[in-house]
Amino acid sequence: MARPERIDAVLFDFDGTLCDTERHNLVLVREVLGKLGAPIPDEELYALSGGDDRVVVPPLLEKYGSPHTIDDYERLRDHCYRTYSEADLELEPGVRELLAGLRERGIAVGLVSTTIARCVLTALNRLRATDLFDVMVFGDMVTRCKPDPEPYRRALEFLGVDARHAVVFEDSSTGVAAGQAAGCYTIGCTRCAIGQDLSAADELIDTFVGLEL
Repeated sequence: MARPERIDAVLFDFDGTLCDTERHNLVLVREVLGKLGAPIPDEELYALSGGDDRVVVPPLLEKYGSPHTIDDYERLRDHCYRTYSEADLELEPGVRELLAGLRERGIAVGLVSTTIARCVLTALNRLRATDLFDVMVFGDMVTRCKPDPEPYRRALEFLGVDARHAVVFEDSSTGVAAGQAAGCYTIGCTRCAIGQDLSAADELIDTFVGLEL
């Protein structure tokens, strides 16, 4: 797919795209799964990035013979909240400049994350970045998470923008699949993508610095 000639909205994933939270999260997720009797290797850990825990975790628990459930996982995983509340976080270089430039041109800016609102909003408040977005969609606001297109479609519906005039930025294969299934031109961000195959994206970038749309 070619870049849209007219861009009305640009939608961003958060974890690993706008902010390098993924490396913190994956360490904590591995710790939680280990406590539940599922000592997963790197390739399975990386596959969790950008996905819906309630879909991807139960098969892993079953595979490793764990007697625990997704509810047990979620109770323990709640301590991953400290990634957003305590870790040393910064927006990726060039992000603030890119978002400011888009809004100056009248292009809507959205945040679309599989992570629950409480976590991302905590990080955004710490980063003083909550006012950078015209719409925000989180994992606990939809019935189907990425790779389903529902999160992106919901953001586009709120903005009143046709997918043909929207661009998506993602760092995971599930996110790329969601953006493309929604009908958007999708750009893979490789800088913080951990163990991800982004080759299906329409375009790849390794930095937001100096990026022009």
